[in-house]
Amino acid sequence: MKRILIPVSNSFFVRNFLRTEGLKILLGRPEIEPVFLVPKNKLEYYQKEFASPRITFLAIPSARGVFENFFKFLETSSIHTRTILMQQYFYLKRAGAQENIFLRYFIFFLGRFLWLLGKFYWWRNFLRYLYWLAPNARFKKIFENIKPDLVFCPTLIYDEYLLLKTAKKKGIKTLGMISSWDNFYSKTFLRVYPDYLLVQTNYLKSLANNLADYPLEKIAVTGVPQYDRYFSKSGVVSREEFIKSLGGNPGKKLILYAFSGKMGITVDFEMLDILSMAFKEGKISKSTQVLVRPYPKNDFSPERVLKTRERFGFLVRPVAGHIGGGKGNWEFEEESLAFLLNSLAHADVIINMYSTFFIEGAIFDKPLIAVAFDGHQRLDYWNSARRFFDWDHLADIKKSGGISIVKSPEELMSAINSCLGNPNFLSEGRKKIVSQQAGFYDGNSAKRIAENILKFI
Repeated sequence: MKRILIPVSNSFFVRNFLRTEGLKILLGRPEIEPVFLVPKNKLEYYQKEFASPRITFLAIPSARGVFENFFKFLETSSIHTRTILMQQYFYLKRAGAQENIFLRYFIFFLGRFLWLLGKFYWWRNFLRYLYWLAPNARFKKIFENIKPDLVFCPTLIYDEYLLLKTAKKKGIKTLGMISSWDNFYSKTFLRVYPDYLLVQTNYLKSLANNLADYPLEKIAVTGVPQYDRYFSKSGVVSREEFIKSLGGNPGKKLILYAFSGKMGITVDFEMLDILSMAFKEGKISKSTQVLVRPYPKNDFSPERVLKTRERFGFLVRPVAGHIGGGKGNWEFEEESLAFLLNSLAHADVIINMYSTFFIEGAIFDKPLIAVAFDGHQRLDYWNSARRFFDWDHLADIKKSGGISIVKSPEELMSAINSCLGNPNFLSEGRKKIVSQQAGFYDGNSAKRIAENILKFI
């Protein structure tokens, strides 16, 4: 048997691999035995959800601690990008900050100093060297008991580096993967190098080389597994069936409003209020309806779903399953993935602030509207939605010209009506987004990941 040790650091990897052809391909090889390290509070859930005599699930030891958190700060602060520069100013100026002002200024100036050093290769390599020297026995028993032939780290940020470092010091083969389009701009410069690296697109391949100094010849491009369903259209039901299941009217056009995350949640609710008033004032046709899609990490409770429906009159439903309590208890179950797929497939217009929904909507060639104002609030730039498209990864897709970026309620109404009236509005720009950010269009990205794992072991 050949054992592959794989940490499951978040639910995105579950969606992107365990619920795809990727896991089936691994299990199709009788000599392969995957061992997954998972959060303790989800151990029983995963054992039932992906039951197989050849799969082992173990509770992952926490890699967090003062030293690991300190190196996380050193690494992220030393990423010499506009995104990190903006995040440092946001930390200093963010509304509602509880930290002592002197502590905030100290962290800000330390971060600025590290950011300046991060421009230099020697500094990045020096931090890699320091991290390599630091001992840590957190995973000692895991390696003694499992004796893996390969360690595959699919989410190369933060906690997975300790596991990767331990494997490399023991002479075990290592394979790593970046999980998202923004990671090199804001989360890592590869604190530890895996023997080989998987990335989803040529766009990320160039960033791995330019921002993380990783050699191009050791990088394989796989495509984005979460988009496989979108390209294959597997699981798309009829518009009538989907919209009726939400309590909507299939004869009306559908505006999909997708929440972006914690930083934008206050503005997101302001946008719902603006949309609700627009319907009442006749600024949007009554032959149109709104579907609200919460962000998975900040999913709506049943109570919030009910309140949102009653307050705004929009269609809304939770988007994730929930296992136990506490942070990170959400999961992309099959029902959640089907809802996401069909909401994209049947939307007529998509409104978002700063998430991957711009790419996902572009795959379905849906008109895209980006919110770049703060509703009824008057916020300074560092706390405002105006800043999001200055982040590097969003600035990259802004160049495509495939997104209507609106800066006032009037511009929002104008964009909605233009998009509803002309579905092909900015379509050429959306094609550019897909070309840059999706890589492959064949729906076989998870398969390529699995094939690379098998090839490397």
